[in-house]
Formats: sequence, C-alpha cells, structure tokens
Amino acid sequence: MDLPVLVVVVVAAVVYVAATRRVRGRGGSWSTPATAWFLVGGLGSLTVVTCSFLGTYSRVLFWPLAVQDVLLLTLVPVGLTLGRPVALFRAAWPRTDARRGELGRLGGVLSFPLTGSLLAVGLLLVIYTSGWDQTRLEHPWLLETTRLLLLLAGCVFLWPLLGVDEGTGRTSYPVRALIAFLDGLLDALPGLAVIGSGHLIAAGYYTNLHRGWGPTPAEAQQIGGTAMIALSELVGLPALLVLLVAWVRSDAEQARKVDAALDAVHAAESAAVSAVQTRPGPGEAPEELLQRPWWEVNAGPLSDRAHRYGWTQQPQDPPA
Repeated sequence: MDLPVLVVVVVAAVVYVAATRRVRGRGGSWSTPATAWFLVGGLGSLTVVTCSFLGTYSRVLFWPLAVQDVLLLTLVPVGLTLGRPVALFRAAWPRTDARRGELGRLGGVLSFPLTGSLLAVGLLLVIYTSGWDQTRLEHPWLLETTRLLLLLAGCVFLWPLLGVDEGTGRTSYPVRALIAFLDGLLDALPGLAVIGSGHLIAAGYYTNLHRGWGPTPAEAQQIGGTAMIALSELVGLPALLVLLVAWVRSDAEQARKVDAALDAVHAAESAAVSAVQTRPGPGEAPEELLQRPWWEVNAGPLSDRAHRYGWTQQPQDPPA
C-alpha cells in the first residue's frame, strides 16, 4: 500500500467534492458524469495502479514499474481530465478581475497538445536512458516524485488535447487529431529504447536483490519494454475516441449555429420583400399593388427605365 498516494487521493477527493457542493450552494450546477470521471476514473485508477500488485512489485521486478509508469502517463490522466477540475474550481471560486480566463505565455505554450506529448515521451526516455531509474528505486521520495511528474506530464498532454475546459480548445480539431496520431508513434520510443538497450537498466539495484524466483532481470526488462509499447498504444485509444466524439459534436453544433443564422437571414429578407410588396403606392389599396409588375414596385435603375419607355401598367378598373 502506497501511503503517500492514498493521502493525495483522499485530499483530492475531499477538495473536489467540496468544490461541487460550493458550486451548487451558489445556485449553480455541476455535471454528475464529470464527478464520476474524476473520482472513479481518475482517483480510482490512480489507487489501483499504485496500490495493487503493480505497486507491490514495482521495486522488485522491472516490468511492473514500467507498466505503472505508462498507466500513470496515459490512463489515469484521462479520468482526471474528463473530471474538469479546472472548470470546477473556476466555478466554485470565480475571479472577478480583468485577467480572469487568461492563460499567460507559459499557459499558452502548455495548452498546445504537442508540448505535452513531447514532455511525456521525453520524461520516459530520460528515466530509462539515464541513471534516474536506479536512483528512484534506491530513494522512495524520488520514486513518489517521479510518479507525480508522470501524472502531471500526462495531464499537460490530455488537458488541451481533449479541450474539455474553457480556454483549452484553442487548437482546431484536425490539428489535435494529427497530434494524437503523431503521439501514438512517439509513445513507442521509450519501449523501443528499453528493448533495444544493450545493457541492464538499473543493474546495480536489481542484481543486489538476489531474487531467486520469476524472470531474470534481463527477461523482466524485455517484458517491461514490450508492455510499454502495447499499453501506450492500447490505452491511448480511449482518449482518441473521446477526441473524435467531441469533434463530431462540435461540427454538429457549428452546423446548427450556421443553419440558425441562415434561417434568420432568410426570414429577415422574406419580411423585407413582403413589406415592399404590400406597401401601397399613392392612392392605391394594398390589393391593387399586388396586380402591379415588379419594376413598378421596386425602385431602382430598371424601374426608371421601365417608366422611361412606358413599360407601365395602367390601373385596372374594378369589375362591375
């Protein structure tokens, strides 16, 4: 059981629920699915990933720690992001100053999905191609810090990619879909680096365990690298599906807005034409106006030419 993670989970759940109650207490409303995503999909998956057998064997075998790293980077942030904590806190404690909603220069850089993708992949590469992996295994505080960094890197990528919060959907959906596709290719790099490594990663730590059961350290490393590639591609599918669904809904909403605007313009034009056609001339009744040709009703160059050449219609006497 990972006590630091459990403390973070409990505190985050309490703060989130308190924020939802504050929003509703102020007369607002908050999405129940968003709450479920954050508490179950986000914090729940974080608890399972860190406190299950993956957490138990993360300091004994290579592959459980590798799987844990990938899930912290890809799976857990999906639930946290769809829980929309940023939007919730803005609704619970709104800002009234002029800078409300501004991201700033750093926020603008982080709100571009490619930044988070490069950050996440780069972090994993640094962990497994340097002495970071062995150092974190030897120092529990660095192990917990690394977990937090992986979680934050995943959120920095998915937060603007999914665009569920205000101010995060600045990048167009086609660009976001392209970045998601490229990220699927980049996600394979850390696993390939682990599999193709010519030496045992964190060799000093694993050889000193003198473990007499299970796969050898070299075999566990190959299993871990393969699992990293498979999970990074498989777990990325839910985020891609969420993005595609949001794209379809956005297009449908945009189409409804365009249709409504066109309907309003058509209605205004029809009303204007109807008003002109029913406007009586001097000494005429509206019924008489309907019997006149259009060039006598609508003023303009063609109407002037019609009068010049005598293309006028004499008023008809009403039937006896």
